[in-house]
Amino acid sequence: MQLFARVVSLVAALAVAGGCHSSDPRQALAERFIDALFIKIDQPSARELATGLAASKIDEEIRLKAGQAIDESTRQPAVHYTFVQLGAAQDESASLVYDLHVSPDGADTFTQRLILTLRQDGGAWKVANYTLESPPVPG
Repeated sequence: MQLFARVVSLVAALAVAGGCHSSDPRQALAERFIDALFIKIDQPSARELATGLAASKIDEEIRLKAGQAIDESTRQPAVHYTFVQLGAAQDESASLVYDLHVSPDGADTFTQRLILTLRQDGGAWKVANYTLESPPVPG
């Protein structure tokens, strides 16, 4: 019985650690995009999830990064995100808002508001545009 309990606990832990993406396909795609572009800093993977202006922005990032040595020793900020809201949604497009909490090594943590525009492209959701801005000041 203890072995069964351990196996169940391990499976549950792996399910949680394996990703906490939403069951909503738009939100799941948005979070895969955020993971690729902002958490892993993997522009080619993010590019596969993008179309239109978002794809052009990522292509430009890839071009600017060409020749830069980025490896395991490169300091990268810790980035966490929280879902804020699903904005305007239609059959073919949707807008999602996230707050990105960025903790650079040796600097103060700050928050950026990420606005994603998604649209159907070839029967699949893709990120069509993304914008970073300062979040509204509470009050």
